[in-house]
Amino acid sequence: MNRIYTIFVMFAISSLLVASVPLPSDAASNLNYMLTIAENAKKYCKSEIEARDTVEPKMKELYLQSISEVDKLASAIDANDVKSAREHFVSAMQKMRQISLMINELEIVEAENQPSIARNPVLERFEMNIQKLKTISIKLGASIDFNKIDELMTIAKQTHAAGDTKQTKKIIDDISEKGNAIYQTLKSLNEQNKIVRAKALAEKYTERINILIIQAKELGLDESVTKLEQSKSNLISANTTSQIRQNIKVVIVLNDHIQKSKTAAMDDMQRAEIHLSEQQRLSSQLAELQIKVKTLNSKSEGNNIAIYYLDKIQSLINSAKLQLDDPSNDVNTKVKQIEKFLFKVERLLQDSA
Repeated sequence: MNRIYTIFVMFAISSLLVASVPLPSDAASNLNYMLTIAENAKKYCKSEIEARDTVEPKMKELYLQSISEVDKLASAIDANDVKSAREHFVSAMQKMRQISLMINELEIVEAENQPSIARNPVLERFEMNIQKLKTISIKLGASIDFNKIDELMTIAKQTHAAGDTKQTKKIIDDISEKGNAIYQTLKSLNEQNKIVRAKALAEKYTERINILIIQAKELGLDESVTKLEQSKSNLISANTTSQIRQNIKVVIVLNDHIQKSKTAAMDDMQRAEIHLSEQQRLSSQLAELQIKVKTLNSKSEGNNIAIYYLDKIQSLINSAKLQLDDPSNDVNTKVKQIEKFLFKVERLLQDSA
């Protein structure tokens, strides 16, 4: 159809040029260009008319008239008749322009009446899946040759457009087979990549397991040590991603247990240090009170009440010393009671002095 519009434009421009540009009489010898244009247009119209099974009578009549005008144009040019040449040229081009418009209208009608090619959802789905396989292939760095399956897709589209459903189905089956083979190759490659990544992760966890085993032994977690050693052995011999994943989960659970035990042990240690520090403070305080009791004993001769309280104080000191190792006993209360009795003894001895 573009060809028709091109000829049409050529006809229109030629007509305008000849109709609007005056030609001097001495330019008759240069009119051959008109004949060239007219002859080319005539050849085009002839080829289009001959290519059709049926031609409207009006189109045939216009074609015959245009041939006559072209012949007259040639005669006018030979006779150097500029005016007649121009008139015959314009007349010939106008008639052939009408022919081109009629041909254009026929082609538009034919195009509208031509049945549209039905969609093939299977081909469309296959084309989309092949594109996905290409994307996966690029991501995996696979060297997959898609040329053959692309060629089959092109042929399948052509046979479908031609209405050959049997051949199209046969090619689609071939595409399906080759597509599935490519998918299996990519799937296998992807699994291999997963195993490589999983084994790298397993090696990383193996190093972590060695550290956890040392920590578990220090904490006295014999059962955790046994499980860690077993998981380490399983990871080293694992051949599938599921095996590696399962053993890593075990290690993660054991790691949490060990860290909690480690935290609990540190808390116990901290509490023990606090208790030891308090024990040392109370022990030192009791030693000072013991010295004070001895001093007051030397001054309490003849004072039975003072001697009574000093004996009671000594008994409390002995009891407090025995309870220093047990954090559940409130030694501080006894120390305060001892201090209270000593103060009372000091007052008694001062009053009797």
